[in-house]
Amino acid sequence: MRQGSGGKGMATWGRLLAGSALAALVGLATVCAPGGPARADTEDCPTPPEMTDTDLKLPHLAERLAAHKPATIVAIGGASTIGKAAGSPDLSYPHRMEQDLARDFPNEKITVLNKGVPKQSAKDMYERFAADVFAADPVLVVWEVGIVDAVRGTDVDDFADTLQNGIDVLKNKAVDTVLVDMQFSPNSATVINFEAYLKALHRVGDLADVYVFPRFEMMRYWSEQNVFNFDNVADADRAKLAARVYDCLGRKLAEIVHRAAVP
Repeated sequence: MRQGSGGKGMATWGRLLAGSALAALVGLATVCAPGGPARADTEDCPTPPEMTDTDLKLPHLAERLAAHKPATIVAIGGASTIGKAAGSPDLSYPHRMEQDLARDFPNEKITVLNKGVPKQSAKDMYERFAADVFAADPVLVVWEVGIVDAVRGTDVDDFADTLQNGIDVLKNKAVDTVLVDMQFSPNSATVINFEAYLKALHRVGDLADVYVFPRFEMMRYWSEQNVFNFDNVADADRAKLAARVYDCLGRKLAEIVHRAAVP
């Protein structure tokens, strides 16, 4: 995985909260043209093919779909999972992913439950698994994690242990898993040590044979290529533009899940 904090059009997508507190990378500023279409095509937010090139298989989801049985996916994470920057869970990337999967599998019932809660660490999310994940009997969990741990300075080994524990319990319950790494923000990346947590997250994913969706690298690429314009975004446009980023991420995730669930 390529890492770094460079980029063109340096305007922050998030801001640090004062005091003890957290950075909320929720003020996403994106694109292309205010007033453009509400839904983005993946052609509007291209990435190099190798960035999402994976031989990922999701056997439990594939089995459920092949049997023409309803399939539940749980998306657990923080503020960006719930769609806080866009102002509504209906504009979040899990919702966009659900819409695309419904088109990809028109004869199947796929439900994506959004269990995003802002300002939660990996441990906070892991402790919600019983109530917010297993109670829904999912065949796939999409776990977005790492931002709050990086901001709080959680011990990196403890962070990795929590991820491994979460993956282990999901595997033991025959649940497929996809991890989603952090958002990229040019300014925040210069003051928050994301790199250590990114490396830990990807290392755990590699060792556990769990795919990590490279959101950080993807968003950094969009910034560097000026696919999205981060400059001079008016507050009034911020939510609408954030929705377009979530849209792109949701569509990319849906493409990967679709490929992984087809025999």
